[in-house]
Amino acid sequence: MYKKVIILLIMVCFSAILAQADEWEFLGLSGKQILSISIAPDNTQNICAGTDAGLYYSSDGGQNWELKLSSNTLFPFLSYLPYSSDTLITLLSGGTWSDGIYFSTDDGNSWTTGNYFINPRRLGFDPINPGYVYICFPDGILTSIDYGQNVSSANNGLPNLNILDVKGDGSHLYEAYAVGEAFLAHTTDFGNNWAEMNGLFGLEDYNPSRIEFAPDNPDTLYVTCYAYFARSFNGGASWQYTSMPTYENMPIVCDPDTPGKLYVGSASGGGVLESNDAGANFISMNQDIGNLNIYSLELDAYKYIYAGTGDGVYKYNTIVDIAVKEPVLPQTVSLSQNYPNPFNSQTFIKIQTDSSQMVWLEIYDIAGRLTRTLFEGYVSGEKSLIWDGADNNGSIVSSGIYLYSLKTADNTVCRKMTLLK
Repeated sequence: MYKKVIILLIMVCFSAILAQADEWEFLGLSGKQILSISIAPDNTQNICAGTDAGLYYSSDGGQNWELKLSSNTLFPFLSYLPYSSDTLITLLSGGTWSDGIYFSTDDGNSWTTGNYFINPRRLGFDPINPGYVYICFPDGILTSIDYGQNVSSANNGLPNLNILDVKGDGSHLYEAYAVGEAFLAHTTDFGNNWAEMNGLFGLEDYNPSRIEFAPDNPDTLYVTCYAYFARSFNGGASWQYTSMPTYENMPIVCDPDTPGKLYVGSASGGGVLESNDAGANFISMNQDIGNLNIYSLELDAYKYIYAGTGDGVYKYNTIVDIAVKEPVLPQTVSLSQNYPNPFNSQTFIKIQTDSSQMVWLEIYDIAGRLTRTLFEGYVSGEKSLIWDGADNNGSIVSSGIYLYSLKTADNTVCRKMTLLK
């Protein structure tokens, strides 16, 4: 019986469905350099954009924008908290009295000050502990256990204090990666000590800019460099390099549902590039994009990619090639990708219907065994569910990939998620 269940799930989740990709669509903010973008995980109409002249909010998918934080300085970082689906955090940087951390608990519509710091650049989250963050600056790294309310210096072992990016490890408590001006560093104790990683990053064309890990395997690391793309499949023990046709490669975003699929942006006029083989090869995707200086990239739940350029925001409908990306259900029913994913203690799943329908939401392990019946009943409108990682007996399950299946009287669709401890 288990084999029949898993075969059915695989057929539903991974059957091939082809769709035509659209060209780039301009969403506005002309004349603004878009340094950061974030889209609400449960409502893609809510978009925030951090620019070189203020922070802007749209509640209609980018058709109209409102200025929410006015400043003539920069907003280099903007992200939803991985533990909350409606709380945003941004950094304001420019060497003024208003530099620091700002929070929004309503998807970016209003903002409050968290703390003041001069010239913050990027922020990294611990994958397990809410509130534990790393903040990088031109003169080092600070850590905090309360989202920046109180901070501690964390520079021991860094070969240089000019830090460009910091990223929490994908699964391991207290681990993180720092991108320096000409090096990478790794910590396993929440920044008390850093160790420089090997690689060619001290060479001019290999100077790193941003670091990311693969959503399906946190030991797979990707680093954008000045004229190269670096990747490691063993946590940084060894590296492979791809010569890029572009320079000043900066932002990177990975498709959470398709291993090896990622996008890179060039800040020096190279536009956006796509890779389907974990960075071994890249193709240009610049048709009809109005500005080729790319400073930020974001991918929403429906596989639209947003590019923050030197002259506004652009949106592109990527090719949909497997059903796990776009669930095949009647238009009156939808199943969201869980958030956060991967997750540790709990994750959120949203069901939405246009009319009252009987639905079942079930969670299976990768072997096809039923792990948890999360919901059984009628849904009319939107319903948010939380899975705490427990099975039907109340026992916490082990780390791994799980499938969650939404069933109605006529259809079944599933998505995959990853539990990390």
